[in-house]
Amino acid sequence: MLINDMIFEETLSPSIARYNMNGLAILKVQSPKCEAAISLHGGHLFQFKPTGEQDVIWLSNKAIFSEEKAIRGGVPVCWPWFGQVGSPSHGFARTSNWQLLDHEENEQAVTIRLKLSASKQTRVVWPHDFSAVLTFTLGETLRINLEMINTGETPWQWSGALHTYFAIAEATETWITGAGTSYIDSLKNDLPCETTEALIINQSIDRIYTTPEETISIHDQGNQRTINVLNRGHNSAVIWNPWKDLSRSMGDMSDDGYETMVCVEATQYAKDLASGSLLMPGEKQSLSTEITVTSAE
Repeated sequence: MLINDMIFEETLSPSIARYNMNGLAILKVQSPKCEAAISLHGGHLFQFKPTGEQDVIWLSNKAIFSEEKAIRGGVPVCWPWFGQVGSPSHGFARTSNWQLLDHEENEQAVTIRLKLSASKQTRVVWPHDFSAVLTFTLGETLRINLEMINTGETPWQWSGALHTYFAIAEATETWITGAGTSYIDSLKNDLPCETTEALIINQSIDRIYTTPEETISIHDQGNQRTINVLNRGHNSAVIWNPWKDLSRSMGDMSDDGYETMVCVEATQYAKDLASGSLLMPGEKQSLSTEITVTSAE
């Protein structure tokens, strides 16, 4: 299903319209500064393009828009856990229906806020009270902030990630700096590894970098640009590219999809549910990513 398959429903503001896409509510942003699209299913941004520029966010041309699963591409919200430390994998936020809280706009940006709260459905898999707010600030720069509040009477732990898929011209002509030199290799039974600072994408990669700099840069040589990813509230950064074999095994990704994408994720990593970041009753924490594109020097 393509973005062009969206059916218009209503205008919310000069820059925001609501659409329907295979039964999912979509917020489409068209402003002087950018074009973007967000699915309320998953609180999932799946398009971002600054005016006059190329797409920054990658979306699979075989992505499935359904209430049953997460969208392949965009920025899945992995919460309240990351990875397979609980079920479902990567938590329930990316397949839950978020509510539009509010929106506003000015000459510089459009801001959209979504909310997800504890419910009978969430308590089946995670027996805690919470309120989570996703804030998207959409202008020449993309900012996403996930704020979570413990609204219950007992503490709980969380982990998570803003699982951002970036569009690149060609994986083998792309390199990444700022991730650091220490990582856990998920393809080698979580083996701790050391490497040189620059990461060349020429094989299957699934790494949790444990000492990243605040800003990680994706040098997208084919598109003559650098994508700078500023993360906050994180303790690590995940970098992922499925490469050939895994791409071919995924029904919602084309066989050559790996060639034009790489994930660089703001991540609060924990090896299990019990070792996640502690949030006491009434406390709040946040995880955010800010994405800026500059021309390559």
